Amino acid sequence: MQSRLQSRKVLVVADRLYYIDRCVLQYFGVMDYVLKDELSCIIRPDREKPRLPEAWLRFCHRPQRKTVATTYAFNVNETPEEVLFNINQYAWWNLPPGVTQAKYALLILLSSGYPAIELAKKFGLGTKTVSIYRKKMMHRLGMDSSPLSLFRGLKLDAHLQRTTVAHNRSVQDDNCPLPVAVGMN
Repeated sequence: MQSRLQSRKVLVVADRLYYIDRCVLQYFGVMDYVLKDELSCIIRPDREKPRLPEAWLRFCHRPQRKTVATTYAFNVNETPEEVLFNINQYAWWNLPPGVTQAKYALLILLSSGYPAIELAKKFGLGTKTVSIYRKKMMHRLGMDSSPLSLFRGLKLDAHLQRTTVAHNRSVQDDNCPLPVAVGMN
């Protein structure tokens, strides 16, 4: 996959991106992404002039010859667990403004299944305060405050990663300089 993406423009188009998804993309050097809903203005016949996402405009109008592809150099000895650990550390140290590490830790504990009442007692907070922190911090991380977002969007768990990636030698490398859009669900 890395050889196919090298020297290409890459734009990720996704239905939904959680905080940890954005961290994974940034960790591997992919900075541009567009949510599918943001592209609906292209196909929807509105009377207003469509406002296209900046990432889409950069993807479409940036000359190919000026593209500098930053690709992650995989360490041969790096285990999948080490990659997951590094990405989780990246997420921990690159929190957006307004999200402290203490409040992020509280979110991580909530996502791990700790009851809000117990966490409120341990941290010396009210139960309602824990709920407010959860909603505000999830909003600042760019997510809704649903249980699915809480469970899925904050960290990578090794036991949830089931897909192994191996190089398929039967597939020839394609060095065609065309742009690539990658879809995610």
